[in-house]
Amino acid sequence: MSDEDSEGRLTTAMATSSTATIVTQASSSTPAESSSDDLQQQSVATTCGSARAFAKVPIFIVEDHHDVLTFLYRCIGSRHLPLRGNTIIHFDSHPDMCIPKHMPAGYVFNKEDLLDSISIENWMMPTVFAGHVERIVWIKPDWANQMPKGKFEFNVGEHEGSIRTDSTLEYFVSEGCYQPEDQLENKKSLQLQVCAIEEYKVSDDDDLRGGYILDIDLDYFSTHNPFLKIYEKVGLYEKLKEIFISPELADTTENDLERLQQIARNREEKLEFLESMFLYLEEVGNLKHFLVDYQQEISEEYTTLLAKVSNLVTVLKKEYAEEEIDWSMIYDAGCTCDVTDLPHHESTREEIQSLVQQLESFLVQLPAPPTVITVSRSSEDDYTPADQVEQIQELVLAALKKCLRTELDDPILYYKDQEFKL
Repeated sequence: MSDEDSEGRLTTAMATSSTATIVTQASSSTPAESSSDDLQQQSVATTCGSARAFAKVPIFIVEDHHDVLTFLYRCIGSRHLPLRGNTIIHFDSHPDMCIPKHMPAGYVFNKEDLLDSISIENWMMPTVFAGHVERIVWIKPDWANQMPKGKFEFNVGEHEGSIRTDSTLEYFVSEGCYQPEDQLENKKSLQLQVCAIEEYKVSDDDDLRGGYILDIDLDYFSTHNPFLKIYEKVGLYEKLKEIFISPELADTTENDLERLQQIARNREEKLEFLESMFLYLEEVGNLKHFLVDYQQEISEEYTTLLAKVSNLVTVLKKEYAEEEIDWSMIYDAGCTCDVTDLPHHESTREEIQSLVQQLESFLVQLPAPPTVITVSRSSEDDYTPADQVEQIQELVLAALKKCLRTELDDPILYYKDQEFKL
């Protein structure tokens, strides 16, 4: 499964027709106020409005990565970013390209519904379906392996009321989010490039001259897999792998679309069955009468899954009091267990400095400055090590100021509830 089906636990798009609008708050607000203020004070930017330019490039710093959408949609609404066709240069140890499987596709037409439905692992793909983003360059460190390097083009569309994709990458198939192109409606095309920083010939990328979003997650420089630490006395994470990993996901390279569709369907059904068990545990505390209440016959495979989860319950309760066990978090941790593990690499100070120097070299080569810069700390959920995040943030901000050939505005510290307006 994707890196982050569960990251949010440890921690709009508007219509895309030619008359589509983005609703956004015109005046300043704090994060706590923005939801109610948006309902009271709105300005509408239409596709026919002329573009605006910032006097200085803004830097918007958040704790949880999906909060950058609050700022990006404000920029779209104020016409500082175009309604459609944006490019994101994405520095991160994780793709952040999960699809919110249970979110109605129509939520991308309502900013509040969308922002309430996304999390740190799935904030990018809804913007693709809405038409706002058509190109993503994911620049990943050496330890990040959840997608292969390369250039990919695929569609993001609607299937039976939910967002799905026709990408055959294991990252999406393992989510149960694959559907053939002919099963997708309202399709939007995405160009995705996955590469290391030295492999991206950014100086030759003339498309960036038209403007782009520079997005940096500080866990690019040093990252934890926080799920490795939970319930360590029973070796929980390894036990979850035995339950959650689907071996058939290791072989999704064949161009047999019907088989891929079946693999995706099986995976989605398996995760739903596992979710029902862990929700039952959250409510009841044991699985003694689960099958009676489930009221459905289950296959031999699912009988085996039930036995494994029941054994896990026994093991956990021997070492931890019931009030210490968070079954929902355990399910979320299991959802990260995949053929490819979540990245885990705590960098030394020297490694961080080396990566920042590479970033500086990259910034100097940019053919044009970004329209906006977004930064995610990702420290409260322990993806960026808490004892390194301040140092990394300081180094990254210094690199931006030193190397970008443009004037930068003072950073907006959204994670400290700093007010902002455009």
